Amino acid sequence: MIGKQSSSCPTEPMTLEAAEFLQAENERLNHELRAFVSVALQHGLQDYCETRHPVLTADIRSSQDKSQVGARKKYADVLARINQVPGLQGETGHTEDRTYYRNAQDNVAYIEHSFRNRRFFLGGIWVAPHHREKGIAHTILRALVKASDAVDLSVELVHEPFGNEGLRMDDLEAFYNRHGFTRQRTSDGGMVRFPRSSLDLYLGEPG
Repeated sequence: MIGKQSSSCPTEPMTLEAAEFLQAENERLNHELRAFVSVALQHGLQDYCETRHPVLTADIRSSQDKSQVGARKKYADVLARINQVPGLQGETGHTEDRTYYRNAQDNVAYIEHSFRNRRFFLGGIWVAPHHREKGIAHTILRALVKASDAVDLSVELVHEPFGNEGLRMDDLEAFYNRHGFTRQRTSDGGMVRFPRSSLDLYLGEPG
């Protein structure tokens, strides 16, 4: 009597190429899932995320908290650094949303700033009328982007002209373009300068 033959076939060993493909595919799916949960959290779907992906949600929140704390420390470091501008003495105001600059005689300029979305948020630069056309705004902005680069912090800008005496919007945008700011969809209509971005619009030192 012939014994009953098994219907199963021996499993072929997985090749190294197949194993690497599966590993890469698994990493891609995990990355996409993490991105999906991050976006869902940003849009207020905390209950959904905590129910479906509790471990991943907790990990993302922990990373975000650490990132927030780290970015705020960087912001404080930038504020300390921009108090020292060539030819000017800076001082953060008591409300901490402005830094004022003066020379040996009088007040020269100020910048408006805050900490938003883990970025240095720049509200604008104002220079006293009798100190304009001297490159002071360029000097202050160069100090700011240098300080931000040093700590790897992005600078976001939403700047409106200061009344009739300020630059027009086109001129403002050209001014900030020279220092590496570009329009970004993520900045709510404003401009962003990412750390160590290329300043390819420079032709020598700005005047």
